[in-house]
Amino acid sequence: MRRKDVSFGITVLLAVLVLLFCIKETAMSRDRADAGGKKQYYALMEEEYYAGIRHLLDEKGYRNSGITIRWVSDGQGTRDYMVLIHHRKIEGLDQQDKENLMRELSETEFADKQCTFHYEFIIV
Repeated sequence: MRRKDVSFGITVLLAVLVLLFCIKETAMSRDRADAGGKKQYYALMEEEYYAGIRHLLDEKGYRNSGITIRWVSDGQGTRDYMVLIHHRKIEGLDQQDKENLMRELSETEFADKQCTFHYEFIIV
């Protein structure tokens, strides 16, 4: 009888452990799916954003501009974008024209409350 009770207890314990493992994996899988969805969302938005910047600069006569977009994310999911732009003609602009160009660039940003954008013109 005692051996039967011990094997029953072990069986119940193993069943509980398997159940807990399955619940944990389901929850983690949902988190991964959410993270994957956000990653895909931002990748699409960043692609469109880059195309918008490229189009604006081409229209303004700054073809073949060097554009670098970098971002940093904190623990809460906010993203801080730094956009670096280089073109010889931009170097020759006065401060007011540079500010106007930055304003126009900011109009290409995608609307997301968790994102901030900063622009810098690289002068060589």
